[in-house]
Amino acid sequence: MTIKEVINQIRHIVNKALLDLEYEKIEYDVSEPPKTEFGDLTTNIAFLLSKRIHKKPYEIAKEIVFNSINFQLKNIGKDSLILNANAHISGHINFNINYAIFNKFLLKLVKQKDLLLPPSGLNKQIVIEHTSVNPNKALHIGHLRNVIIGDSLYRLFKLTNHKTIVLNYIDDSGVQIADLIVAFKFAGFSENVQANIKFDQYCGEIYVRMNELYKTNLELIEKRKLVIKEIEQGNTELALFTQYIVEKIVKQQLKSCWRIKSRYDLLVIESQILLSKLWEKTFSLLKEKNIIYYSTKGKNMNCWVLRDEHNEEKVIIRSDGTATYIAKDISFAVWKLHLVDDPFTYNKFSLQWDKSILWKTMLKPENIDNSFHQQSDLFFMEDRPNKVITVIDSRQARLQNIISTVLSDIDPKINNTYIYLGYETVALSPNSVQDIGVELDKVTKKIIHMSGRKGIFINVDTILDKLHQKACYEVRKRNPDFDDTTISEIAEGIAVSAIRYNLLRQDIDKMITFDMEEALNLDGDTSLYLQYSFARAMRILEKGNGSLEEYINEKNANIRCDLLNHTIETDLIKEISKFNIIIEEALNSLNPKVITKYANRISTKFNSFYENVPVLGAELILKLSRLVLVKVFVNVLANLFKILGIESFSRI
Repeated sequence: MTIKEVINQIRHIVNKALLDLEYEKIEYDVSEPPKTEFGDLTTNIAFLLSKRIHKKPYEIAKEIVFNSINFQLKNIGKDSLILNANAHISGHINFNINYAIFNKFLLKLVKQKDLLLPPSGLNKQIVIEHTSVNPNKALHIGHLRNVIIGDSLYRLFKLTNHKTIVLNYIDDSGVQIADLIVAFKFAGFSENVQANIKFDQYCGEIYVRMNELYKTNLELIEKRKLVIKEIEQGNTELALFTQYIVEKIVKQQLKSCWRIKSRYDLLVIESQILLSKLWEKTFSLLKEKNIIYYSTKGKNMNCWVLRDEHNEEKVIIRSDGTATYIAKDISFAVWKLHLVDDPFTYNKFSLQWDKSILWKTMLKPENIDNSFHQQSDLFFMEDRPNKVITVIDSRQARLQNIISTVLSDIDPKINNTYIYLGYETVALSPNSVQDIGVELDKVTKKIIHMSGRKGIFINVDTILDKLHQKACYEVRKRNPDFDDTTISEIAEGIAVSAIRYNLLRQDIDKMITFDMEEALNLDGDTSLYLQYSFARAMRILEKGNGSLEEYINEKNANIRCDLLNHTIETDLIKEISKFNIIIEEALNSLNPKVITKYANRISTKFNSFYENVPVLGAELILKLSRLVLVKVFVNVLANLFKILGIESFSRI
């Protein structure tokens, strides 16, 4: 029983009223009123009807309530989820929930931990691609927004029983990785680093220096062309060395991703797309559908091209026979949607933080059978996915629109299947930059936008280390009895949760500025506020849960949730009952911000309950009922934490 069931009952009786009074059946809203004194729910049906029959909304509302709804509620009797309805002078029809009946859902949740999740995920397959950072540097705060959005969507789909596969695309054949190979093979840079420096951070510094060297050494530019050519050919000395360097960098990047508790199913290696028959089949498909053509004149002479939405030519295959990034991305999208046969086999790459296996694509030998696919029980989905979601920053919007158009031209049925989820960039606040120890521009003193090419770069591990340090100080101050190991573990959970929540609570299409002090604020819209609310609830349960478990085991003896009729209690109960609606909204919008807003609202209402309504000091029957409410709050918030990637503590 949730708020959705109440809404359904309201719709049922309003529809019956329209039929009884011979009004036209039209679409209308049932929602919460702007002020609590108007009731729990309201509908605008009278306003909509007034526009059609030229009658005042209040007159229509009164007729619907007094000539139909009241009779229906009387016939339903005391078991109705709706206590009463009234016609407001404004024309709204307002409803009050019958909490004596409605509150019974709390007992169901506390016993079964059934959070009434929508069944939408059953037998549905989702593919999510996220992270996909060029393997030439460490991750910065902008990359982290990609990782956290994608990982939270995975968690959301997993919680709602979707079969979900998470992909991380490794661009090992692009210019950026070629720059590193040129550095190590032709520019005199060593691939060996000091033990205290991560290899991905070291490579990021070399990448910046190489961009400077190209300005004065044109020979190195020719070497870069050679490297790109050999990578695409495969099995050359340079290609094998590239694979070695890429794997070293990717392992370091993954350490950063695993630190914030992101996980993946498969690394898709770009060079293998080019070397496999996947590109060959995609190329044939594009020609067969007349999506691409061979250009015989102009600047793109002897190239294979397509036309974008602006009727401009986009090169797919260069005149020297090499594929552009658009070609690679189209092949990848075609593979994700099962528009061609899978050319890959799959090998284990590593174990992840959650003990799951991370796989990587491998070229399939000609004589291999399909037994490995059956053994792996993962790759790749046998049926076409219901959704393929690609998380990439908004600067890639034009490319993604081209890909979407090409896919629709191949098969119009996939119009709503391939989804590009673009997000805006992230900057660090001046205070955070100075806190880390990096000097600001002496003139501008502005927020810092990350750019690997320009060397404006503060990696994720540096930011997390600083957040960890700050959290350690606060935890030790509040809990002087904790040992160093416990303090460090809690501080890491606070740091990771702080950065995840802060990057998720913002509008996905807005550029944001990350500030460490703001992210760790106990009183603001932060993860620490949620974690503190959870800890408060856990302390109540630790003191009173023994008696609660005893009574629940005795078939709910003396537990009377109908006694939870204080306004603060019913506010919290109503908010808890929205859980499944919020989950559905987040699924439909692909927006984790919906979850953060709900987590904050429900925590705020719980804290009002905590500060104003006695639990352990109440008489036994009321105490048990309030303990049920606290336990259900904990269950709901714990599930929201799972989606957001927030760690919970019973004491912080």
